[in-house]
Amino acid sequence: MERGTERITLVTLIGWLVLAGLMAAIAAPIALWVGPSHHSLVVRLAGALFAASVFCRLGAAVRAAIEAGPSSPVELALNRPEPRVLADPGLRRAAGDLRSSLGRGGSFHRVLRPRLLAIAESRGVRLPPELLPRQGSRVRREDLARILAALEEAE
Repeated sequence: MERGTERITLVTLIGWLVLAGLMAAIAAPIALWVGPSHHSLVVRLAGALFAASVFCRLGAAVRAAIEAGPSSPVELALNRPEPRVLADPGLRRAAGDLRSSLGRGGSFHRVLRPRLLAIAESRGVRLPPELLPRQGSRVRREDLARILAALEEAE
């Protein structure tokens, strides 16, 4: 854990008290050594050093707390995770069949067209008559693209 990102807890407060005691232990002999006229100067310097260390520590904790949280709605919108899109299982199966049949170099009109037409029928999509199956006709890639576009427009 980085030093500036710790939370202020009871242990931190106890640490500050120990620091104050250590500074007093160092400042007391110095104050006796310099003489009575400069006692107040030594005490003020020790207090200033203690206050400076406490304020630096508090400033780092506040800065870390500010940087940890989102600062604006724009930042929240930019950091929002992408929503997961759930695909229709029928379309997933049809895509898998298309890939496998195209990979083999075979004809995909026997497998893909009936599945796409069943999906279109289940969703209530009305296809133009030229895209409906005819006896012995093969599906062209343009027809396939038009069927898929009709399914996408229906969503």
